[in-house]
Amino acid sequence: MMLMTRIVVGAALASCVTLVHAFDQECLPLTQPTEFASARFDPPVRYRLEAALLRPQLEHLLTQHWGIERVVWYADNHHLWPTQFELVAPNWDLLLESLIKPYQIRVALHPNNTAVVDYMPQATQP
Repeated sequence: MMLMTRIVVGAALASCVTLVHAFDQECLPLTQPTEFASARFDPPVRYRLEAALLRPQLEHLLTQHWGIERVVWYADNHHLWPTQFELVAPNWDLLLESLIKPYQIRVALHPNNTAVVDYMPQATQP
């Protein structure tokens, strides 16, 4: 059985190779973008939610941004998102986390393009 573990490492940490040829090259002008600056300031991701059932909106998000083909849903089908709202986050993983946190559910993403949605172990179910 193969388990998928996703580790997100910032691009700035992954590419820390620097060669200093001279002091002039080490000190870049302020107007010249650096690799570190562009990696840290990516535009945030956005996802628009409607006042409607949570399940179809979450399934659409999983399909659109993670390539999920099948969602196994063990949570209550009657969860509602209460208003029109645009979620904004630094990346899609954090956006997903902020969407599901109030419902005490979790999403497991598997290598076979399947997602399993169920309650957190410590959650109090409706």
